[in-house]
Amino acid sequence: MHLLRRTLLAAAAAGPLLPTRSWAQARSPLLLEGKKTLFQRVLTRPGASLVARPGDAAGRALPPFSVFFVYERIEQAGRTWLLVGGGSDGRTQGHLAETDTVPWRHMITLAFASPTTRERVLFFRDREGLTTFMNGSDPAGDSARLLREIGTQASLGPAHPVIAAEPARHVDLQKSFYLLPVLESASTVLKSGHRARVVKVASITTTSDGGASGAPQGAASQDVGITNYRAAVVFVIDATSSMQPYIDRTREAMEQVLKAAEAAKVAGRIRFGLVGFQDDPKKAPGMEYLSRVFADPNQTSTREQFIGAMQQLKATPRSTRAFAEDAYAGLDDALRRINWAPYGGRYIVYITDASAREGDSPLASTRLATPQMRTQAQERGVAIYALHLKTPEGKSDHAVAEAQFRQLTDWPGRGALYFPVEAGDPARFEADVKRMATALVDQVASPQKALQAPTGDRSGAASSAAAADPMKQSLDAVGRAMVLSFLGREQGVKAPPLYESWAMDRDVRNRELPSFTVRVLLTKNQLSDLQATVRRLGDAYEKTQLDPTNFFNQLRSAAAAMGRDPSRLGQGSVKNLEQAGLMAEYLEGLPYQSPLMRMNFDTWKNMSVGQQQAVVDNLRSLATLYQRFHDDVDRWVLLNPAAGDGDRVFPVPIDSLP
Repeated sequence: MHLLRRTLLAAAAAGPLLPTRSWAQARSPLLLEGKKTLFQRVLTRPGASLVARPGDAAGRALPPFSVFFVYERIEQAGRTWLLVGGGSDGRTQGHLAETDTVPWRHMITLAFASPTTRERVLFFRDREGLTTFMNGSDPAGDSARLLREIGTQASLGPAHPVIAAEPARHVDLQKSFYLLPVLESASTVLKSGHRARVVKVASITTTSDGGASGAPQGAASQDVGITNYRAAVVFVIDATSSMQPYIDRTREAMEQVLKAAEAAKVAGRIRFGLVGFQDDPKKAPGMEYLSRVFADPNQTSTREQFIGAMQQLKATPRSTRAFAEDAYAGLDDALRRINWAPYGGRYIVYITDASAREGDSPLASTRLATPQMRTQAQERGVAIYALHLKTPEGKSDHAVAEAQFRQLTDWPGRGALYFPVEAGDPARFEADVKRMATALVDQVASPQKALQAPTGDRSGAASSAAAADPMKQSLDAVGRAMVLSFLGREQGVKAPPLYESWAMDRDVRNRELPSFTVRVLLTKNQLSDLQATVRRLGDAYEKTQLDPTNFFNQLRSAAAAMGRDPSRLGQGSVKNLEQAGLMAEYLEGLPYQSPLMRMNFDTWKNMSVGQQQAVVDNLRSLATLYQRFHDDVDRWVLLNPAAGDGDRVFPVPIDSLP
């Protein structure tokens, strides 16, 4: 997906509000111009106050960029006042001067990207200062110098172009929810020839009661909480008929690793888990289970317990229903049935000799495709490492599995955490398991070293030692990101209260790396509607494969079933789903290019059957992912404490939209 040049951003939080008055009326907020379902929202500017009546001099001061729905516009003495409420349930709270607000049309949010290899973001007082800095002779070197100065001085002074920096510790969006409302944005070409997007943003962090924090965050001690760093490593192992030698080798390697962890007195700070997968015993005779958690790291605290669990894991002597295995059932169990919250380091080591069944396979139990499985892992902060046994028996499957696993394990700022074992060499495999597990134990023993590890190839040329050991290089990079994220959570690090500033969407050193991730805040009703939409579109597109001449009739039927206007569909100027109005209004006009919404109807009809089926399969997999989002109760956020539960929103990654 092209995300507005892979950028754009986010919102704000609400703060202490005036009590709801008895004069609040059951009414609906005003609609956005040209919309039938989207309401007008505003963000408050610094200095705004909420008053009981238009023109009142005294009112309640509000935190900058609090979120309100607009219920009425009132003209008085040449000035426009807004009657506002915290939610869409009809309860109004007071009036704001329109000049004290900023319209917020799109529920788009930005979050800091993974700190794996990129530099921290600098925020500038104005756009000119940012572009002058980026067009300097050495912006990367200047950035490092300014970050050092900020680290020692906390501020560069009121006249300096840089007014704040991203915290040294990663800000956890789930624990310290924050939004960065975009006030302005523009694409620019730097003197280096790189194209980037600069954005004017604000930043407020919500407090535990749903209010907004505008107080500057003090610099946390580098080591506060680091001794509490713990890690969980869960092995997800293919337990089908060919895998017993590798199960045995894993057990032997882990016996040695756990003895070393005990000797180093860190066994209590790194826990290991084990999940095995075979096939559905109801449909594949001779299978013991589809997926089973043999060892939960939260309940497996000793070497004897883990090795005992490994001894219980046996490869089935029977063949499964296909060479590709139902591996995502095992990964799904590892992600959803294990509580990862107590751990800073969160790792899955996925071991198999075959590709995984994609969501479109009739033999796949999860119905999730590789991109959606990867999204699930990264939303939980879990890194998946794949050890792919390239045995001679699976030669025809190797290319498919490798492409799939590279996509599955792709870690932001690092790339694929994929490590093939050529020829399925058991000795080489055992050495790789031991080396990986030992490195993770070492990280727990000395997390300070992970912070000191190189943050990536900043000079443009990797060292020969790092290039010779890509596994260690990836473990160091991902480990550093894990420790930074853990310390951010442990120290309660929040986004800096910038009010208004300018930033760039690309890393100052490596312009290929995004500085932010982009999300869309959807309510439960919108998420349910989105799930229903992609399901019905999947059905409609599938039916057109059987009868291409009935293409528009199928889409019209889908439109009617979804409450859309079927009359907009036809052979005339309407060329794609967006123009046809088949997607809901909350997706229309978003600043990104969606392959599905923009796909020309003629292009669809000229696709091969395989290409069309890939579109249908992706829609069905997205519907399953949206259900997972809906059920993740801890991730729903209330932007204004006066709003009702119906106005809670979920930060859907923009890459997960259709």
